[in-house]
Amino acid sequence: MPSISVVSFSPHERFHLLLCELDDTMFIVDCGWPLDTLYSDEADDTGKLRTAKSGTRLDPRDALSTINWARVDFILLSNYEQMTLLPYITEYTEFSGPVYATEPAKAYGRCVLEEGLCAALQGKAPAATHGGSSLPMASTSAVSHSSWSHAGGGRDEWKARLPYTQRDIIAAMEKITDVRHNEVISPVPFVQVYTRSSGYSIGSANWTVEYKNHRTAFVSTSTFATCLHPQEWDPKVLSDAQAIVFCDAVDPANSEDDEVGAARANAQVHQRINQLCSTAISTLKQRGRVLLIGEPYGVTQDVFQLVAEHTQALNLPLPQFIFVSPVAERTLQYGNIMGEWLCESKQALLYLPEYPFADKDLRQKNHLHFVHSLADLATKTIPQGNWFVVVPPHDTATIDFFARRWKQDAQRCSSAEMASGTGMARYSILMHDDDVARSQSLVNRLSVSSEITFVPISRRFTYRNIEQSLASAINAQHVLMPSSIYARLAAGASRYEFKMFEFSHLQATTVDLSADRHLPLNIQKEMTHQIKSSGKQCAVVTGQLSLAAGKIRLEYPGELAPAQALDTAAASESSVRSAVPVSSLPRDLSMWTPERLADELSEIGINATAAAPSDPLDKMVRIVVPGGSATIRMRGGWSVDCSSVSTQWTVMDSLRRVLKCA
Repeated sequence: MPSISVVSFSPHERFHLLLCELDDTMFIVDCGWPLDTLYSDEADDTGKLRTAKSGTRLDPRDALSTINWARVDFILLSNYEQMTLLPYITEYTEFSGPVYATEPAKAYGRCVLEEGLCAALQGKAPAATHGGSSLPMASTSAVSHSSWSHAGGGRDEWKARLPYTQRDIIAAMEKITDVRHNEVISPVPFVQVYTRSSGYSIGSANWTVEYKNHRTAFVSTSTFATCLHPQEWDPKVLSDAQAIVFCDAVDPANSEDDEVGAARANAQVHQRINQLCSTAISTLKQRGRVLLIGEPYGVTQDVFQLVAEHTQALNLPLPQFIFVSPVAERTLQYGNIMGEWLCESKQALLYLPEYPFADKDLRQKNHLHFVHSLADLATKTIPQGNWFVVVPPHDTATIDFFARRWKQDAQRCSSAEMASGTGMARYSILMHDDDVARSQSLVNRLSVSSEITFVPISRRFTYRNIEQSLASAINAQHVLMPSSIYARLAAGASRYEFKMFEFSHLQATTVDLSADRHLPLNIQKEMTHQIKSSGKQCAVVTGQLSLAAGKIRLEYPGELAPAQALDTAAASESSVRSAVPVSSLPRDLSMWTPERLADELSEIGINATAAAPSDPLDKMVRIVVPGGSATIRMRGGWSVDCSSVSTQWTVMDSLRRVLKCA
């Protein structure tokens, strides 16, 4: 009986690094770590960093050193947020297996890593006075960028803060194998991995790992929201899984809204995005300036898009959109060139003269500008007009500068300037980050000198969303989830047919997968008898597999001759024919067509197609499964021709599931 073991290494509930073991197969799901703790907190002499919640010092390298990386077979990456430690793993450990991620996750992940590295370097840069305010000099920025490729000897001060260099990032990206949604890969023998869209970001994926006919779903950061630009949530990841692992979810202590339902989750995200846009438009109407605090990807792209569209629709003067980030230009371009990864509404625009996003039009009008840092902005000429500035949350120096400067401008603005509309008395600071701890700290800093509109847009699953998603887990036998979510759902676990488990930081959770997917006892006995009589390691069992009362069994009618021993050559060429008695199936078999049966089997993850037989009266469905193939003949009583015993079990179990639900 196979078992699954899960160990969580990341201390943060938003990021995760799961070490998973299925018998002898060991793999990693995501490499997330709270990146801002690596370059925001002060490091001690050993390079260890203090976490925000516990106050204890924790270095990811200490945690990763406990893993035997030589035994890890492969790594699955779900989205760009969960790639923080990948360069360290691929370049400084004994791991040598394949790494899988979608093309957008790989592209955005590199941007996130490089931006974090840039922030760590600039955090040590000296400051100089420029224009009456404290600004890093442009030359300092240039030195920081050139030092990205500095390998050092591991003794540099900045190297103690981040466990990798720019060169490591490039090397790690080259080792990632691109996959697509709904693609099936086989990283090691006897293991298949399926990808499904999680809806969270462009290219974000959930994973299903199939091993010994058991499917384990790893649900990474996901959302039900359909008002965003990435592809929507794909529920198939849960429908055919026997074991489900929810990698992360919103901590209930930080969740403001526990309303259940995908519709409510979507409406909430849509409402909050509109709230931010309304505040921005209101300020721009009064010739004010807007500072949006957010990463140049994710929700920020949706807010930026809506503000640009509404400004032009209301015939307002276009503001100057300014992104202060070393990677913003690339991230906006990725949203346009990776159109096949967008939601359906955005994909539809790809076939029209319109562009999916607003940045192309703004570039042509010279209203879109990108600067690497505040020092670069000081040397760049921006046309006159209102400003809409986007700054990442970790760039506190730039945020403080704009908040302080704009407040001074508002105080110096005279009543005559306000009346004529030439003064800059109005400004807004907007923030949507759903990291409550980091956001609240920034809000507290800014509230001393400025007002800030904090509208957290939480897209990740809440425990209510998880509870709702479990309704589609029709084949689930085991569900694992973080301790914080388990505490809310454990009370109602009795109403579920599956068993519920929890996992926590550095605690191993092992679950024995149910033997419900194994062959029934009487079939196992027949297999054992055939193996002993032939002296082989495998045997082909002949007989009738019947389906009745939702159970499968092997029967031997009296008119059938006893099973004869088959040599190895004959066993590889012969197929096993199993007749399914009409009496054991639903009475309305005549209503089933090959096309309908093929569609139903495809819905549960079986590769089935309606075949065109030589005899027009014959109705057949051909099936291809791991380890063999089968043909279902639907003329009169149904019969199944299988190429192996394992295929026989898979096909008959799939028929049971389809006919039971019909």
